[in-house]
Amino acid sequence: MSLPPQPAPEVAPDALIDTTLSEPKPDVKPETTPEIKPDVKPDVKPDVKPDVKPESAPPAAAQSIRVVEDFGHKTYFISGVPVHFPFQPYPSQLGMMSHMLRALNSAQNTMIESPTGSGKSLALLCAVLAWRQSFEAKHRLILANVQQTIRKYAEHNSMAFVGQLLTASLDDDYADFPFRREAPKPADTPMSADSDTTLDELMAEDLSHVMPDIEPAVKTDPAPNITIGATAFSHVPNPDAEVAPATNLSSPSQLTMALFYMPETVQFILDQAKTSPPQGLSAAEIDELRDYSQNAAHVKTIPRIYFGTRTHKQVSQLVDELRRKTPYRLRSAVLGSRTQTCINRKVKKSGSVDEECRKLVDDSLCAPHRAYRKLLAHQKLQREGDLEIWDLEDIESLGKETHACPYFAARELASSANLVFCPYNYILDPGVRASAGVELEGNVVILDEAHNVENAARDSGSLELTDEQLNVVAIECRMMVDRGTLANEHQVVETLTTTLFNWLRGSDHPYEYLEFDSQTAVWPRSEESLDALLERIMLSPRFVSRLRSAYSVIEGYIKDVRSRKERLRREEDYQVVWKPNEEEEEEEEEEEDTRHLSAGSMRLLEQLLRVLGHLAPDSPFRQDYRVACIRKSKFQPAQADEAADAKRRPRKRRKIASDLPASECVNVLAFWALNPGVVFSEIAAQARTIVLTSGTLSPLDSYASELQVKFSSTLEASHVISSQRFRALTVECGSSGELLEGKYKNVDLLTFQDDVGHAIADIVARSPDGMLVFVPSYSLLAKLMARWQVTGCLSAIEVFKRVFVEPQGGSKDEFDRLLTTYRDSLAKNRPPGRQPALRGAIMFAVYRGKVSEGIDFSDYFCRTVVNIGIPYPAFKDVKVVLKRQYNDDRSVPDRNNPGQGVLLNGSKWYDIQAFRAINQALGRCLRHKMDWGAIIMLESRFAQRWNVERLSKWVRQYMSVYRTFNEAKLDLDAFYRARIQEDIDAGIDESIVNEILPACDSLDLSPSATATADNS
Repeated sequence: MSLPPQPAPEVAPDALIDTTLSEPKPDVKPETTPEIKPDVKPDVKPDVKPDVKPESAPPAAAQSIRVVEDFGHKTYFISGVPVHFPFQPYPSQLGMMSHMLRALNSAQNTMIESPTGSGKSLALLCAVLAWRQSFEAKHRLILANVQQTIRKYAEHNSMAFVGQLLTASLDDDYADFPFRREAPKPADTPMSADSDTTLDELMAEDLSHVMPDIEPAVKTDPAPNITIGATAFSHVPNPDAEVAPATNLSSPSQLTMALFYMPETVQFILDQAKTSPPQGLSAAEIDELRDYSQNAAHVKTIPRIYFGTRTHKQVSQLVDELRRKTPYRLRSAVLGSRTQTCINRKVKKSGSVDEECRKLVDDSLCAPHRAYRKLLAHQKLQREGDLEIWDLEDIESLGKETHACPYFAARELASSANLVFCPYNYILDPGVRASAGVELEGNVVILDEAHNVENAARDSGSLELTDEQLNVVAIECRMMVDRGTLANEHQVVETLTTTLFNWLRGSDHPYEYLEFDSQTAVWPRSEESLDALLERIMLSPRFVSRLRSAYSVIEGYIKDVRSRKERLRREEDYQVVWKPNEEEEEEEEEEEDTRHLSAGSMRLLEQLLRVLGHLAPDSPFRQDYRVACIRKSKFQPAQADEAADAKRRPRKRRKIASDLPASECVNVLAFWALNPGVVFSEIAAQARTIVLTSGTLSPLDSYASELQVKFSSTLEASHVISSQRFRALTVECGSSGELLEGKYKNVDLLTFQDDVGHAIADIVARSPDGMLVFVPSYSLLAKLMARWQVTGCLSAIEVFKRVFVEPQGGSKDEFDRLLTTYRDSLAKNRPPGRQPALRGAIMFAVYRGKVSEGIDFSDYFCRTVVNIGIPYPAFKDVKVVLKRQYNDDRSVPDRNNPGQGVLLNGSKWYDIQAFRAINQALGRCLRHKMDWGAIIMLESRFAQRWNVERLSKWVRQYMSVYRTFNEAKLDLDAFYRARIQEDIDAGIDESIVNEILPACDSLDLSPSATATADNS
């Protein structure tokens, strides 16, 4: 098929594939930077690198990007896909979109690391939505061409075979084709392609400029006129059009039915062609039909896009990007939790929103739930409505206005949406995925902020059951047995849960991992295999089969009870008007329905059966699990880090769980998945394309090995910020001359604590505005604060900045108030006339804490990030020990199981967990192109090259190493002065020019002064 060429200017290929910006030399010459010292790597097992191919530059023709300007609006043709981008994209954004579109076109998986502030979210949204729009257009054209060929066949051949189609079952493999959803309707003749164009060529060719010509074969609405600022994208086609069967006939006929049953019709024609060529069709047209038939599954549906990120707050940010910045409009939805969206005040006041909601919904006692369908047709949520693109806050407010449940409305809207936003546990967790109706087959999955995906996937594949939970299920089953309700089935469940309860409460467990307030026994072990344990606690394959059958019968019974109850209410025309005041809500309350197991008990059994399926003898994941019995105190320490410290105390100083009375302990049966591939391989098998993206994925190769998924390509994009606008440096030694090495054996030394304090006091006297300091643990943070209070170092810091400390635990509201106070203290100091002695604020926080992830500290909210130590996971934590052992066992190929993936060894995996936390903390500053800031590592181990190589690309490229902070002062002073002067010249801030970089000599922070403080 020949298409008219579209001449357009070319974008230089190397500016797109190599996303490193061409930058002027920084004001501090990098060539004077001391060399990073080589080091001797620890004795670890060699790794076999996973099958991950780094991104390689394709031929020049494939790299080029055409830019077409239409009425002042630019369209970027990338990999044959027209992308409408609202701004002039950064080179890194073009690189990301080019990389992502190649993966989408080829239905492969990819990883993209792009620093925070580089416009990653906008580039991802525009690329994937442009691809879907292009895919849909090609999908329509393919169907139109096949329809045209069928018409030609009908002109020259008998259509008697259509009678067979009329009696065909609608439950065949093609029942869910888009064009099978409604009866055929009259339409104009669709456009046709050249007869020599194959299906593969159509799917690979850029057809965007002929999209309007396909409209006769499509049922569609006029495209909206979308305005972003002063830019109107009225020419963007409607992406929500549904394919309708095309025919020239005004009434149903044989041809109409042939088009309606198009896959069967095509197969009939191909079968006829085996004996004699059909009249009127060329060999090329027969080949086209054959291409269609062979690829029917591929063109069966238009992929839905699932866009997952870590938190609901980040989901809201993505929705805001889509709504405010992109020209694309399509059916979108957001999945959220009951806790976030529930508007039933009685439920919200209960101890467990999830459980109370399920109970009321099961008994049809929740009025908002019965009215949730009112939201589905609400005008504001329709095309061109005020909330055409909505987030959870929008639909919650609308639900309160209409007294309709936002939670169930959002789930219903998501079932027909083209783009679904959600926290990524809705994708990773099989139970949550099934409950929310998330369907991954043939669809696109994008996981943003994916640096936590590995741990989240392991958690999703794991299960922990307490003795109290098992006892509740046993009691409910006993009630059912006594009533005679499915007595045999409930007896099976009761027998199992009672056995597990008694076993957990037993005292003969071989505990070997003794931690603070807990002790753990793990299987398999040398004295007892996993099979022997499962047989002993009634989890053998034979009994699991009985349990599965019993669960299936009970589940069917509960569905039948609910169905009968709902039908009875409809027959009686039973209606309850929701009256949102507490007294009238109480009138709805009924006695608890005990006719069947509770939703919580059924969910526990479902989760247990899913995990036991992975432990079945024929399961490929059987060796990826460890079973544990845990006895721990109900009363956890106020500081989690105290538990880590307690592991290293002499045992006689500890009160372990064995010393506690049973009333103060909880017993846990745990099934721990040590391989995230248990969960992720199922996702990869279903999804068309998986895109993992974050600002901190490095090192990228570890993801492929851990997730047991092949990623065909990876991309590490450079920062959009010029290297002149940030400094990254390491300080090896403190003022005492000792190494700043934040290992556990050193952090309790007063010399280390004082050296760190002196360095921070020196930095705050130079750094303007906001500053963040990260330490490995809350316990170390408390020690530093206490020590600096004694030595006067904290007072020296407070001379220049107001001090804030991230709290451990606490509510979200408490943390939000702290963050607001921090920001307000900085904003108040910005106007001219502020006190020169107080130049901002400093926040002390912990790696992996709330401050380190997902919070924007742009501009003056953070001009300096200081990192202390390396946050390795607790070395003796049971899960960490087991994971390291597991990875060591799987770090070399298994001759008996050649298909088994090879993992990074335990030591390397352990290192990666620490460096991902560091990289995430580093990304708190430098949030946009004009931002600036400094990154300072008070840790001697970052003078070693192999540690620097574990940092994100944009940091490691420019890391400088200094022996002492005195040597680094000139570098920092020059950097701060240049950036402040630049802001002054730009009129950004004229109030701080005379306050920055005062002489610090008046502050006596010498070792002798500290010693005096110790003596006092």
